Amino acid sequence: MGKFAAGPDAADRAEAREDAAEALADAATSRRSATRLDVAAAVKRIEAAQQGPKTIAVFDFDGTLINGYSASVFFQHQLRRREMGAMDLADAMTAMARSVAGAIEMQDLLAQAIGKWKGKREDALEALGEKLFDKVLADKVYPEMVAILMAHRKAGHTIAIASSATRFQVEPTARFLGIEHVMTSVCEAKDGVLTGRLLEPQMWGPGKEAAVRGFVRTRKAKLADTWFYADGDEEIGLMEAVGHPVPTNPGRALAAAAKAHGWGVLRHSSRGSTTPELLTRFATGLFSLMPLLYTGFAWGMLTRDKRAGANMALPVWADSVLLASNVKLNVVGRKNLWAQRPAVFLFNHRNNFDAFFVGALVRTDLAGVGKAELKSNPITRMMAQLMPVAFVERSGGTAAEAAKALQPVTALIEQGYSIMIAPEGTRIRDMTVPLGSFKKGPFHMAMQAGVPIVPIVIRNALDVGGRDAKLMRAGTVDIAVLPPVQTGGWSAKTIDKHVAEVRQMFLDTLESWPDGD
Repeated sequence: MGKFAAGPDAADRAEAREDAAEALADAATSRRSATRLDVAAAVKRIEAAQQGPKTIAVFDFDGTLINGYSASVFFQHQLRRREMGAMDLADAMTAMARSVAGAIEMQDLLAQAIGKWKGKREDALEALGEKLFDKVLADKVYPEMVAILMAHRKAGHTIAIASSATRFQVEPTARFLGIEHVMTSVCEAKDGVLTGRLLEPQMWGPGKEAAVRGFVRTRKAKLADTWFYADGDEEIGLMEAVGHPVPTNPGRALAAAAKAHGWGVLRHSSRGSTTPELLTRFATGLFSLMPLLYTGFAWGMLTRDKRAGANMALPVWADSVLLASNVKLNVVGRKNLWAQRPAVFLFNHRNNFDAFFVGALVRTDLAGVGKAELKSNPITRMMAQLMPVAFVERSGGTAAEAAKALQPVTALIEQGYSIMIAPEGTRIRDMTVPLGSFKKGPFHMAMQAGVPIVPIVIRNALDVGGRDAKLMRAGTVDIAVLPPVQTGGWSAKTIDKHVAEVRQMFLDTLESWPDGD
């Protein structure tokens, strides 16, 4: 992963401070308004800009690519592991309070924090960074920024991260997003052990500006063709220097400068802390399952029709979860949900909530599919009291064994139940790819039962929750239901071809979203 650093001289620092002060003064008197950009508008700007590697796109990290601050994730880890004593905690809180009050420069605060890493091994911090990314930071990445990043990549632009954080915080996310060029604050190390000192220059304010200017020069590019995304007030000088400044979730002073200069502003709300209101709203919808289950079970007993109970309770539950979470579904092709039943409904899988979206659409006569190991799961057993579930044993690999393993599913389809399943098999981790590979099992299900496949394409599930998120956030999810794909005439010999064709339908839809109904 490429690394770059360049130091500012005194003149650069003075000039940057003067520019920032001038921008703030202009902001106070300007009547122009900053343009609020959405992701679609930002992508269109990128597409219209100069293409190729001589155009540079630089992203700040904390608060821009991810929600919040990576340093706080490391800090919380130290607290949980009791690696900080009472005095360490008091020092950290005092330093942060002084920083907020302006009594201590951010670079001094950073140096003080890095001092606590004295004696730690580089390889241990690298491993910790990967662990914390996987457990915490991956779900803090803004999906909106990934869409913008991918637009720059499609345009052939050179992409870099410039952050005051250390490489231990930034590089796991950079690798995840496929960003090769990383400019960070550098910790001094001797024989693989940190000394507790930061090397100059520090990547803050003028230091970051000088590093980015140097990076652009080494690429033989121009600042006029450079894009810069950042949230901090200290970034005003660099915003003014580049040709394409894009304040992203800006602080007060940067927002004022954006208003003064008429810069487009990006603000994202898809990630954030768990508030009591968010927790309460989601829990209200989620736990509405219990009374609905009992009501549905009672109705099924009364009518002696288990299916009627499920058809009453489960759609209401899905609706309740979405309503309580303030999540709306913007659906194209809704008529295709009812064009032919039973069917195997396939959906692309990004987070824990996709099934709620699809269940709210399919609504009735729906059966579940699960691995045989889930038979002992108490939640699965409870659901199975109301909704039929086919437990599938892992097959040995032959066509005959695969057919035998799918017999429980085929039996449910023959009873008129539709199946809802994700052909990717699991939630896709890589946010930079539109779709994972498809497994053949769901296609064999449809082929053996002689029913169609109905592709349900979900465009932006990550806007309301990360891959491992436990709570949904308010937002709108776009869904396209494609026409049924007939499976008559399919065979085991041609199944690979059909899997590829259906997967391509998903890709084409994600690339060129259909018009509304």
